[in-house]
Amino acid sequence: MKRQLSLCLALLAASGLATANTIVVDPGGGGNFDNIPEAMFRGTADDTVLVRPGYDEVAEGLPYPWPVPLTSDSPSLVSHGGAETALILGDGSLPAFVVAGSRYGARILISGFKFRRLESPFDWDGPGYGAEVSFTDNIVEECETGVDVRWGSGLVARNVITGPGYYGIMCPYFSGSIEDNEISGFTDAGIISTNENTSILRNHIHDNHISGITTSADCIAEDNTIENNEWYGISIAFDAHLTGNIIRGNGTGLDFWGGPHLGFANGNQICDNIDIAVHAYAGDLDPPIDFDATMNWWGTVDPTEIAEMIWDCDDSEWAGVCFLVDPFCVTPDCDPTGSSRETTWGVIKSMYR
Repeated sequence: MKRQLSLCLALLAASGLATANTIVVDPGGGGNFDNIPEAMFRGTADDTVLVRPGYDEVAEGLPYPWPVPLTSDSPSLVSHGGAETALILGDGSLPAFVVAGSRYGARILISGFKFRRLESPFDWDGPGYGAEVSFTDNIVEECETGVDVRWGSGLVARNVITGPGYYGIMCPYFSGSIEDNEISGFTDAGIISTNENTSILRNHIHDNHISGITTSADCIAEDNTIENNEWYGISIAFDAHLTGNIIRGNGTGLDFWGGPHLGFANGNQICDNIDIAVHAYAGDLDPPIDFDATMNWWGTVDPTEIAEMIWDCDDSEWAGVCFLVDPFCVTPDCDPTGSSRETTWGVIKSMYR
């Protein structure tokens, strides 16, 4: 009896069809199921749905219909061979997954798929407060919205998200980190509507038709490359916490259309933008607000040229903001040698950030 049990376990492990808490989807018919919807429906939060190479079609009228509802009891979904081997393909009319408005704390744990020609990889029927998000190592192509994480919290990382579509990542109420993604080719913005609880880290955001990042709240962005966006690199409504970013080749590098009131921009490369480096419009503030933009590389070491690249209180009282730029970097890697000896409290603080 022991020998028979050991033999069965060995055969099961060798086949790869199922292990503890693993549900295998094989579009070719060698797994527990041959389609993702049925596997997700049968799984629970303790399970992982493992998808073998192949593709799933997202369309109406299939035996196991799309979009797949995601709840607090949904399993994790991962591919066996990565995004180049596991395709979820639609005709543009449906998302692959949906978070029901009546469900709170939904699990959106998806890794290693290529999503193509969908309304979005996942959508929301209503506020899904508390949704747990881990959307990693995916490829998203030709979707109306690349990734919609408007109500969730967690991680969006290492994805390649390309248009055409409207937004690359939509995240107005998202709390968490958006990091190491490549986002390009969208009609509006690469990333839109972040808030102060969202960190944007080490992304490459480029060649979008309006902006790299558009936010109606505070913006925390570090070590991103934001380039060749048609109108703005970053368009910010309120405060900015910007460090280590490369912002180049955009129509305007930074556009502050509602401020800024606090924050800082230190250690960035803000250079070679088509129009100007910085534009501020905050209304007639009396007195204007000072904003710490010291220790950035502006593409030149000529103070006059730097001043000409910045539209602020020196150009119009309607700017509402005066940018402090001195001392500035004299090389793209922000070597401060040769910068002014003038010292302000803002400059002192910037040295310790």
